[in-house]
Amino acid sequence: MRRTVLAAVSCCLLVVTACSSEGSSTPPAPSEAEVVAWMDKVCGAVDSTVKIMSDEPPIDMNDPSKLKAGLSDWLGTKVTAVDKSIADLKALENGPHPKSKELATAAQDGMGQIKTLLADTRSKLDSSADATQAVTAFTEMVARANELDAAGAAVQKKFDDSGLGEVARKADGCKSLQTSPPAS
Repeated sequence: MRRTVLAAVSCCLLVVTACSSEGSSTPPAPSEAEVVAWMDKVCGAVDSTVKIMSDEPPIDMNDPSKLKAGLSDWLGTKVTAVDKSIADLKALENGPHPKSKELATAAQDGMGQIKTLLADTRSKLDSSADATQAVTAFTEMVARANELDAAGAAVQKKFDDSGLGEVARKADGCKSLQTSPPAS
């Protein structure tokens, strides 16, 4: 009988040990579907700003006060959209990919560059004394658009380098953001 009790206790200890060591092991790797769903949300956060940025500002060259007010309001809506995208990306930092935080932060940084450009332009525009200065501020922003393209390409490269390029191609929300690779 003593052997049976000892065997039962040993068996219970083995089960408890197996269960406790199972809980302390590394979490299982996320499924591809989980990573694709996360990537879809990341792209959706970025795409919402991209879509809002695609409209043209209301420009009335005949009325300098309307020109300035229209451009300022337009920039304000863009800054608000970028803020929302940054907040949405922040909420995605704890995604299923091992580099989720790093990648979401990279996307936030790219959006932050857009916000800085827009907010700086709006500040210059709002402090402009005449229509010429307002147009100059806006023209300077447009001239710096290539910097934003470069920032976007750097974020896309970071995702590609992390092995998520193929995942992004599978995520519906990323399809509108995909760019052709630069010509060599």
